[in-house]
Amino acid sequence: MLYGLVDAGPYDDAWGGPSRTGAWLTHALLAVPLGVVAAGLLVGSERLRRRLVPRQEGEPAAWWVRPAATTACVAAALFVVAWTRQL
Repeated sequence: MLYGLVDAGPYDDAWGGPSRTGAWLTHALLAVPLGVVAAGLLVGSERLRRRLVPRQEGEPAAWWVRPAATTACVAAALFVVAWTRQL
């Protein structure tokens, strides 16, 4: 958020550079859709959790809830491993 204020430049190699405004606009155009996707993933995981909890308490649930939860956990673990390997 403070890109351009904490680093005086030059922005020749920055995304959207060489101006600070271009770099900010490029970063914003990437951040806004990613934020929407992240919010959608959060809503989806919460809906899945709400369907999984009654099943743990003995109430019947849809057949797809447990495989979907397992798939989501495996995907999250693979994402974390891939993320840490790139660092």
